[in-house]
Amino acid sequence: MKKLTALLLALTLLLTSTAFAAETSATYSEAPSITAAGTYGKVEDRLPTAEDIFVSTQDATGGDLAIGTYGGTINLVGGGGSWDLSRPMLETIIRRSTDGSYYPNVIKSYEYSDDYTVWTFHLREGMKWSDGDDFNADDITFWYYMCHLSNFDTKKSWTALIDKETENYAKLTKVDDYTVTWTFDTAKYPADFIENGDFKWCWAPSHWLGDLIPSSIYVENEYWPDTGLTDEQVLANALAKGIDKATIKDLGKAAAYNCWNIGGLPTLNSFVLRAGETNSSSVCHLDRNVYYWKVDGAGQQLPYCDGIVYTKTSEDGQDQLMFRSGEVDILTVNMSDIASILSDMGDAAYLRTFSSTDWGAVPVTFNYTHKDSNYATLFNNINFRHAISIAVDRTELSQLLFDGFLEPGQSAPQLGNFGYDEEWIHQWTEYDPETAKSLLAECGLVMGSDGFYDFADGSDFLLTFYGYLDSGAVDQYPILEKYYNAVGIKTAWKEYEMAAYDIEIDNNDWTAVIQPHTNIGGLSMSDRPAPFVPIIQSAEWYGDFGTWYGTKGANGVEPTGDMAKLLEIYEKWASTPSTEEREAYNLEVYEIHKANQWTIAYLQSEGNYNLVTSSLKNYPEDLVWADLYMYANIVHYETLYKAE
Repeated sequence: MKKLTALLLALTLLLTSTAFAAETSATYSEAPSITAAGTYGKVEDRLPTAEDIFVSTQDATGGDLAIGTYGGTINLVGGGGSWDLSRPMLETIIRRSTDGSYYPNVIKSYEYSDDYTVWTFHLREGMKWSDGDDFNADDITFWYYMCHLSNFDTKKSWTALIDKETENYAKLTKVDDYTVTWTFDTAKYPADFIENGDFKWCWAPSHWLGDLIPSSIYVENEYWPDTGLTDEQVLANALAKGIDKATIKDLGKAAAYNCWNIGGLPTLNSFVLRAGETNSSSVCHLDRNVYYWKVDGAGQQLPYCDGIVYTKTSEDGQDQLMFRSGEVDILTVNMSDIASILSDMGDAAYLRTFSSTDWGAVPVTFNYTHKDSNYATLFNNINFRHAISIAVDRTELSQLLFDGFLEPGQSAPQLGNFGYDEEWIHQWTEYDPETAKSLLAECGLVMGSDGFYDFADGSDFLLTFYGYLDSGAVDQYPILEKYYNAVGIKTAWKEYEMAAYDIEIDNNDWTAVIQPHTNIGGLSMSDRPAPFVPIIQSAEWYGDFGTWYGTKGANGVEPTGDMAKLLEIYEKWASTPSTEEREAYNLEVYEIHKANQWTIAYLQSEGNYNLVTSSLKNYPEDLVWADLYMYANIVHYETLYKAE
């Protein structure tokens, strides 16, 4: 076995933790409110063994954390979505920094065999669930065999745990109380396992969920016997624990997947939803986990704050009023509102900007596998995409949609992102309607008597754009329509509820899209490769090309040319253990996108903006808003503290 030592940050954090434990002889302190309660025992008894404690000394950017003080509540708005409550406190297998590196988090360390078929996870000895029960390898085997392979959590499709060649699931083995191994038939490289964006956790509280697993979904295994419980008995047991679900599927997704939304369910997170509450509560209280397994550089058990409170708002502008009055500590705002709020609040608030990983704003893409060959041929002609791009005055578009705040730009990695290319960001962005008309003619379109282009065979060319409710496309379409009409392209608009829209896309019954549901781009392929390469039916820009690959050619349209080259590079990317090689392949994929420009964007991306009350400390600068970082989770809320 060999240790994974390629990442300097991971090594630094591990050494810091070990050194701290040795120097302090396990001398730790806790929040005064815990001491005053007098019911939880000594802090040393609630933490892992000294050498296994996680010591937080740096934020996600690599900056040093200030030693904080205890007390106070972090007040937020929202919290009603499936993932909202998880963002400030969810703990995962690994944790990432903004430079793309990562390090062990819930697990103490991991290693892999020389042939990459066996991965070993080492847990933190003495670590506990939020109710004080021991966290150990049994909670891993319970999750895998009772919750995951049974599909109780509804996520059995996680590719990280499936052998790519044989399609068999990994064999999980308990080596001892604090060690487990995952064994695959063939090599399982980091890109497809530990770095996989879906493999966020691999544990569940066996002591709490044991009577919620029905016999009807049991998967034979060597560690856990069949519960013998009927579906009806399980649903009754769940109701007794405050979980009211009508079906086993609903129960499993709530208890074994979106578990942070159930008050009182044991967790490893820094904050725990209060018993009796759910994410549908009008006010959600997330209380400090008194058994949390991280400390700061001075040995103080984290988190610093007593809790997080989410308040739901029902009126437009209510959240801003609450922030101005001091009732809210962190507020996500639009770019256009920043100046006025900061002007009014002065030193009482500060701004934090998250870099966007979106590849531009106001994106449009086309169905390259359209059922009508006239459309498919046209869209696959690069001159058409070039014409669509330069047919729009981006400066005026920004003024009309964003009060001029967003700069003209193209669908490409944005400033500060992996693969940023200044030439690419300005590719085909100069407004030139006359050249656009010439390019359309070169595509074989013929100007009709009505002033709009037709196909060469005389059939009408109607560029119908599809969109879904609340995407913003309904406001963007009329402006784009004006520009497209001006160069001879007749357009139409169709808007759907999200579910109906997805059906149109999945059935390949669409022509073009504004604001795709799954846009091209993202942090990098290490986040999720599907937005960049056509491997599943996911992103609109490749449509049924992805269906073909995802179904092994059973359905969809076989990619050719550069679209096929993306798949060739992807397979090389997924089959190498080398981080450097994967980055090189990632850049090759980007070069192909630059040469083809399958998606057109008209403006550079808008960032994500948070206004923060000045009393809240340790909130980092220069963060990145991305799914890989679980969005607000990259702030590391457990390290935030309040001080005047």
